[in-house]
Amino acid sequence: MKLFRCVAYRPTMQDEWDHLALSKGTIFHTTAFRQILLESFGYRCAYQVILDQRDRICALLPLVAGHNLGLKSVAVALPFVNHLDICAESEAAWRFALESLPALREQYHFKYLELRLKTQDWDRPDWTSNLEHYTFVLPLSEDEEKVLSLSTPSNRNHVRKVYRNNWFTVSFDPGHLDAFYQVYGKRMKQLGSPAPDIGFFKRFFDYLPDQAYLLSVLDRETKQVVGGMLLLTSPGDQTLYYPYGANLVEYNNKYLNNFMYWEAVRFGIGQKLNYLDLGRSQLGSGTYTYKEQWGAAAEQLNYLVYSGGQASAGPPDRKKLSVFVGLWKAAPAFITDTVGKHLIPYVLP
Repeated sequence: MKLFRCVAYRPTMQDEWDHLALSKGTIFHTTAFRQILLESFGYRCAYQVILDQRDRICALLPLVAGHNLGLKSVAVALPFVNHLDICAESEAAWRFALESLPALREQYHFKYLELRLKTQDWDRPDWTSNLEHYTFVLPLSEDEEKVLSLSTPSNRNHVRKVYRNNWFTVSFDPGHLDAFYQVYGKRMKQLGSPAPDIGFFKRFFDYLPDQAYLLSVLDRETKQVVGGMLLLTSPGDQTLYYPYGANLVEYNNKYLNNFMYWEAVRFGIGQKLNYLDLGRSQLGSGTYTYKEQWGAAAEQLNYLVYSGGQASAGPPDRKKLSVFVGLWKAAPAFITDTVGKHLIPYVLP
């Protein structure tokens, strides 16, 4: 008799799924985040559970199905998430979950499956690996000065300077969401990327009211929102996540980013969390260098793709999209604002 079996997620499994997700996974493993993705982007649920001999859930496979830029049917665990290890009660259940994926690709007729692992390794010759992404994890403690001491001397000076000059105030009022979204959309266009509809961000406060927080930075003189972060508390791994955020670049000379990041650190400490995850960057990028100066440990992510041996399958090479990125930056905002909301589900970022 088999020790495990893989079955499709059903709504009756929600409580048991979330119990395992919150105890051994992250906030992104929860069914609340599933609902955010499905409602925001029209993805299909391909979530699977691994059951033991007593029909207990012992591992989670949170896959969402959509179409990529080539209009091929694909599954990702998960889009809009920087990394997502397989949540499992045991190594045996974890291994069975991963071994179940090729059959799921065949069953659902996916062009490919993509996993975004952080601490886990799955080295198989029939999977291709992308190792260009890193996340940065900053350890937190009750002593703010101890956390700040991890930074480079230059970063410490910038943090102290921005507070001495009293240029900004911070707010956690979700009522600033519209203003934050204007900043976010503008910055994404400057980076050559489409932005999701504001409804995506609103759903975090609908489905994760106790874990979602909007950190907004306001210019002290004008009272205008000039930057912000959507922060998510994750009790299972005692981590504060910073998955989405932006600032107005004209405030860079006033160290707006330093103020914003430090306020996130202080918030994480106040929530008694152990870590602040600063999000994804590529080696050699400006954001990689910026996050590194905070003393956060760079952790290499392992993006894995299984295509059943189809050499042409897999996410597009970002370098090959550079022409389209340039066109996006140059296009009028009234075009990108409208088109971007329809395009971004196919990007599967």
